[in-house]
Amino acid sequence: MLGIHRHVTLNSKHTPIDQWLGITQAKSSNENIYQMSPTDKHLGNPAIRAIHGGVVTIFLERVAEIELSAQAKSSTDINLININVDFLRSAKLKPLFGSAEIVKRGRRLAVIDVVAWQDEIDLPVAKATVSFKV
Repeated sequence: MLGIHRHVTLNSKHTPIDQWLGITQAKSSNENIYQMSPTDKHLGNPAIRAIHGGVVTIFLERVAEIELSAQAKSSTDINLININVDFLRSAKLKPLFGSAEIVKRGRRLAVIDVVAWQDEIDLPVAKATVSFKV
């Protein structure tokens, strides 16, 4: 478990971290797709031009938060409880896409599955399960 305890307000507009990551949102036929446009400041391994794993983790977390905000009926405070990330392959310094699925949204807890990919959705670079206290 990461020791991150960031406080987020649902239905809030983009945060400074969204601007730093360069997150934009597009809507496909039935789901939201999020895109991160990485730059050299997001590099973790300059030798292979790969995005830092922490940057990928923050992207996955923000995709989950934004998706939960989009599904919320009212403005509610949430807190990150836990994030479990599986890194499946290195994320190169090119656009990173993500989508989220809300697995459970109860009165006190929300669980969201998130996947990030680059070239093809069938070849994810990372996936995560994110839990929030709502």
